Amino acid sequence: MAQYTGKKLEIATDYICNYIQNNHLAQGDRLPTEKQLVEDTGLSRITLRRALSNLQEKGMISSIQGSGYFVGSSYQAIKTDSLPMVVSYGHNSSRILDMVQGAQVFLDSVHCRLNVTVTGRNPNNEKEAIEELYRTGARCAIVLPVSSEDNCDFYFHMIQSGMNLVFVDRKPTGITCCDLVQSDNMTGGYLTTKHLIEQGHTRIAVFGLEPLTHTSTIGERYAGYRYAMLEHGLALPEKSYFYAQYQRRSPDIDELFSPSSGITAVCAINDFAATDLIRHAREHGLKVPRDFSITGFDNLDISHQFIPPITTVDQPFSDLGCIAAEIAYQYLSGTNNGYTTRLLPVQLIVRDSTAPHILSR
Repeated sequence: MAQYTGKKLEIATDYICNYIQNNHLAQGDRLPTEKQLVEDTGLSRITLRRALSNLQEKGMISSIQGSGYFVGSSYQAIKTDSLPMVVSYGHNSSRILDMVQGAQVFLDSVHCRLNVTVTGRNPNNEKEAIEELYRTGARCAIVLPVSSEDNCDFYFHMIQSGMNLVFVDRKPTGITCCDLVQSDNMTGGYLTTKHLIEQGHTRIAVFGLEPLTHTSTIGERYAGYRYAMLEHGLALPEKSYFYAQYQRRSPDIDELFSPSSGITAVCAINDFAATDLIRHAREHGLKVPRDFSITGFDNLDISHQFIPPITTVDQPFSDLGCIAAEIAYQYLSGTNNGYTTRLLPVQLIVRDSTAPHILSR
């Protein structure tokens, strides 16, 4: 007996939806017969009947016994030719463009365009962009939010109003009725910390450019650090998380590099934080990795171009975008089967910004 596979069912559903759109069919117009669909797609009659049945349940098509299938009353509200993506920033050094390109790779396969809006790390711009999408008929979007703290109530309201949101990299605090695609941040934080411990460091801290609660990403990487420390029987420093705005000195910087802290290694939340911390270390007369070991996260271009090249964690930005687009397109095509969370693996990349503790202060 033929087996229903998600991929074949998706292909069948996409074909029917695209047929309706490409041929400009309206409500009540007749669809090809089952026999014709089998010939056109090369799929089994069972798979096509399942796709037709699913679309019929959603009101996108209707059937009359002995007459065939027709475009249903709700199809006009479904648009499968474009998908919006709202991102908080878009400069190339962040690898966000890799994420965008990954999304477009999938959408190209289903003849769908990606429309990208960059909000400039501004929560109000983010809110306005999504409100405008909703007003103009969009009912699904990929979102890389500014933070996990902003717009939480707004997002819940939009979801309850029928807006399907696929969050990538991070999601708003407390929101569970959504899809999420992200890298395994906790494992990444664990791997960098474990690497430093294996180098003989026992007084290790975490450094970021925003408060610990700013994004779920920061919290997850910090949780990985904390687990590695506890797993190896190491006490966390009295203060274990330090932060300062990018290229700005702060009391946290002075405290972190103070000899009284005893800290010899730091897991930076991302590669920008790592490069910034190395610059601060130089201002304090410290050399990396001789006096201080520092790791990053993201494997941005700057991580291997910087001196010294930074030990970091690589995450698959292109895959994040591709999978987010695939999930979002399921909403457009009416084939989504509920909320999902996809966690993608990460990899430790060891370079020259870390060294054994015997070489450190």
